Amino acid sequence: MEALHMALQIRLAKENIFFGPGVLTLLKLTKQHESLNAAAKSMNMSYSKAYKMIKCAEEALNFKLLDRKIGGSGGGGSTITTECNEFLEQYLLFEHEIKLISNELFEKYFKKYI
Repeated sequence: MEALHMALQIRLAKENIFFGPGVLTLLKLTKQHESLNAAAKSMNMSYSKAYKMIKCAEEALNFKLLDRKIGGSGGGGSTITTECNEFLEQYLLFEHEIKLISNELFEKYFKKYI
């Protein structure tokens, strides 16, 4: 039987949630594939949904996450902006620190149940 554990996901919001594990994965895959479309496909997501997720996050953050190239003979693509890279780095550091702290608290409060 699996031991009791905690699952924590960090989401950022203004009026609505605009950034969390889904957008993070989408951006990481876009960076890897240099294509939002390829990233969306690898997540079994439509391009239009992926595009809306990125646009929503960009509007909330007030900066571009992706530089987009329109297709042509060489095809289009998307690359992560410098601001996006910096934001992702900060988000991941924050997430890591929050998880360390929350694991300590989980151990403190649920030790006898683990």
